[in-house]
Amino acid sequence: MVLFFYILLNVIVIFLFIKKKKNLHPLEILVYWLISSYLFQNFSALCYMNFKTIYIPDILSLELAHFINRIILYPILLVTFLHYFLILSSLLKKILLIIGSVFVFVGLEWLADTLGVINHVHWRIWWSFAFWMGGLLLLISFMKLFRKLLFKGDWRL
Repeated sequence: MVLFFYILLNVIVIFLFIKKKKNLHPLEILVYWLISSYLFQNFSALCYMNFKTIYIPDILSLELAHFINRIILYPILLVTFLHYFLILSSLLKKILLIIGSVFVFVGLEWLADTLGVINHVHWRIWWSFAFWMGGLLLLISFMKLFRKLLFKGDWRL
């Protein structure tokens, strides 16, 4: 049931992402997707293997749900975040987008914990907020650098 929920959620997000007019170059979408996937994969691996603060149950459906979230859901949402970050004009709106996005990602992490896809062990909620805030700021910085290289000097942030 949990796997079906996440498959449905991922299909809906993919469909909405495809239908949305994007202000990103196709190469940017690919690069940001890969960077986002890499970022979340390393977070997951670091917490799971090194710190032992996340436990993924040995149930195939839950492992598959976690896998499709790492590969599809989080990267699409992070690329969508970058899209909206680009089109917003004022600094206040961008700050509100960052804060709202942090809450969305922490909420998704909480949902995965509640549904049993991942189990947090001795977890502090501020760790999630700190990771997602740092991750989003890192992605924004990377986007700024990549757009500078891609568009030869266009600093539209």
